[in-house]
Amino acid sequence: MSKTTWKIGELASQCGITVRTLRHYHQIGLLVPSEFTEAGHRLYTKADVLKLQQILSLKQLGLSLEEIYNFIENPNYNPMLVVQAHLEIISEQIKLKEKLRHELEQVQTLLSFNQDISADQLLKILELIRMKENNYLTPGLVEKLKAFHSSLTEDQKSRLQKKLPLVNETQIQALKKMILK
Repeated sequence: MSKTTWKIGELASQCGITVRTLRHYHQIGLLVPSEFTEAGHRLYTKADVLKLQQILSLKQLGLSLEEIYNFIENPNYNPMLVVQAHLEIISEQIKLKEKLRHELEQVQTLLSFNQDISADQLLKILELIRMKENNYLTPGLVEKLKAFHSSLTEDQKSRLQKKLPLVNETQIQALKKMILK
């Protein structure tokens, strides 16, 4: 039989976060445990674990805790979209790493036979590294971002616009072209 509740330490350990983080989420109302023991200890249910997954996914997508709270509490909030966006980002990261691995394997083969490596090959590797570092956005992900952007309230759009200066200038221009039309 699967577990139905988790104590705070158990949940933190299994999720790779700290007890302090869970306490903070509770304190700010982001993740309030559904149950408590008679002694007042927090007990998290499956529904709480699902909400925690959504919180951590949104956090990894770059949202602040305040923004996460606003999204999760919004009656139009759709957790499926968060999972889809997170999966899309992970898939793109995997594709980039596979391309980088392939290019590096080719360079390794050339080096093992004392062959010259072309400047084009080196530039391709550098481009893949840069794409990984700059959180490259694919056309499919851009479409999802556009849909996400259109679901925001004007206040949320305004707060998102204010956050753009925290990103480098190239990313700002790309985001403006793709999702802030």
